[in-house]
Amino acid sequence: MSQFFLSPHDGLNLPKRRQRGFTLVELLVVIAIIGILVGLLLPAAQAAREAARRMQCSNNLKQIGLALHNYEGMHRRFAPGFISRVTGVWSGVGNDPIGEAGPGWSMFAMILPNMELTSLHQSIQFGEPITASANQVARSTRVSSYQCPSDAWNEPVTVWPTSIGIRDLAHCSYIGSLGGGDPANAPRYTALYEEAPFNGMFHRNQAIRHVDITDGTSNTLGVGERASMFAPNGWAGVIPTAQTVFSPTIAQMRQQTVGQTARPAITMATVHVRSGGPNASTGSPGGFWSPHTGGCLFLLMDGSTHTIGSNIDMQIYRAMAGRNDGIVVTLP
Repeated sequence: MSQFFLSPHDGLNLPKRRQRGFTLVELLVVIAIIGILVGLLLPAAQAAREAARRMQCSNNLKQIGLALHNYEGMHRRFAPGFISRVTGVWSGVGNDPIGEAGPGWSMFAMILPNMELTSLHQSIQFGEPITASANQVARSTRVSSYQCPSDAWNEPVTVWPTSIGIRDLAHCSYIGSLGGGDPANAPRYTALYEEAPFNGMFHRNQAIRHVDITDGTSNTLGVGERASMFAPNGWAGVIPTAQTVFSPTIAQMRQQTVGQTARPAITMATVHVRSGGPNASTGSPGGFWSPHTGGCLFLLMDGSTHTIGSNIDMQIYRAMAGRNDGIVVTLP
């Protein structure tokens, strides 16, 4: 059988295949479609990431709650908000500080063994001030469970005023609840930082017992968000003569300079419910503030977490902050 082969030199006039590319209009249409798809998918991806960060923040608070209860199981009382020796007399004015000598270590430092951070706890010289050189490594050690993943502050905290000379605090996204004011003054509720007796969960040198939470643990706020991107502070605790101030970003948004609005040293570890809901536009650095949309996450003393919006009824909010005001409410 003979075989027939075509050679490129046989001179056959075969049709040439025409290669066609995109026209400019088609290319612009494809680019537009891709842009629309990206525009649709990007918000969804961002929302999914924020939902995951919000869940992690809630888990952080639950871990703190479990640690607080484990501490209470060992000591028969909850950790105090912070420990510090008082050396002066309070003026009676709400934002005025009181003379104190430290050492200032907060409940966040005290519950470290219950957060599975025994080695960090053992490295702290609790008899020495937070500012002591022996405590430099401890105070600058980041604790991931004390940092909300949505809190955009990711640098060491410089204590205000800068003349104190501490620029290495590991930042914290959470703060203890001091209370909601003296119920004897209702409905005025003069929530003063040094008010005695206070009606919240955490204060200076005050270790609350279960029996002291007469309103019930499911009706009492324990710890809430106060992101360092709003008011930078560390988990270590209170440094005498220091102040809590707005971050540079927030100060600029409010057309202020850093330090123009300041709250006393006690607000480095614990704050109260005063005149507005969390994340309120009129709020001070000595209040609760969250980077999440829709409200601020709180740990209740029964170990559960809840979101409280900025528009919450203030009577409910203050009552939730108080542990023994006799006003038992539940979150809406």
